[in-house]
Amino acid sequence: MRRHTRKNKELKQQVKELTEKVRFAEQGKDHAQKQVEALDEPVNPRLAKILENVAVQKELIMALANWNVKASLESNDVPVYERDPDKGIDSIGRTGGNHANHFNYLYRDSDVESMTDGHDNMTAYGFDDVFDEPAMGWARNAHTIRIWVYNCGFFYIRPTIPSIELLDRVASRLANEPRSWDQAVFNEELFFPSHPGYKGLHAARRTMDFYLFMNRKVLFKTVRKDARLSKLKPVIVHLNYHPNKLERMKAVVEFYVNGNQDALKAFPDGSEW
Repeated sequence: MRRHTRKNKELKQQVKELTEKVRFAEQGKDHAQKQVEALDEPVNPRLAKILENVAVQKELIMALANWNVKASLESNDVPVYERDPDKGIDSIGRTGGNHANHFNYLYRDSDVESMTDGHDNMTAYGFDDVFDEPAMGWARNAHTIRIWVYNCGFFYIRPTIPSIELLDRVASRLANEPRSWDQAVFNEELFFPSHPGYKGLHAARRTMDFYLFMNRKVLFKTVRKDARLSKLKPVIVHLNYHPNKLERMKAVVEFYVNGNQDALKAFPDGSEW
């Protein structure tokens, strides 16, 4: 009798656990379904309608900025949206052309495609980095996977459930952790795996070609000094790594747009001035 009683208790516990798993699965399914439905219900219908006029096959290149970088934002007929409907300055420039060049270099096989802070194949795309701990004797070598962080200054994100979850998680953390750095949070949520006390996300990632989506370290330390690489035409040059952004930005335009081969020569590799 005791054996049957114990067996019944075990079966009841198993049924309870299975019921809980099914309930959580259904909750997750319902949550995902609501997110999919939300894709058809814009949070800002007015802005969504405006973007339809400038999107390239429903895709956009969007830059977020505030007045602190106003001097760097002078552009040639680029559509601009100013969010402040209460003051009547909610507007968008409509003279910009729909140039699809940037979109031609996207793979669209991942939830997120991002440029990298890496400067060569190893740092950009990952490598096996061995940690040496002599005290462990024959087991002194511990292998680690290293990759330089994604630069959230330029990334492409597809309208998928994992992407929405990523943005929700990043936005929530930045709202509740005012001292957090957006790029660090972006990378942590994108890469950290699930572990005790933390549920990781499942967004698929692709690292952009660092010669096409170029950071400024690649340009000033490598590309400008190499006769072959300096002839490449990047899709973008992201102006990170150096503090004098405006001066270097103008030099990059001179070099790539106006063909001035001497435009980059005066600048040091690093941030000496």
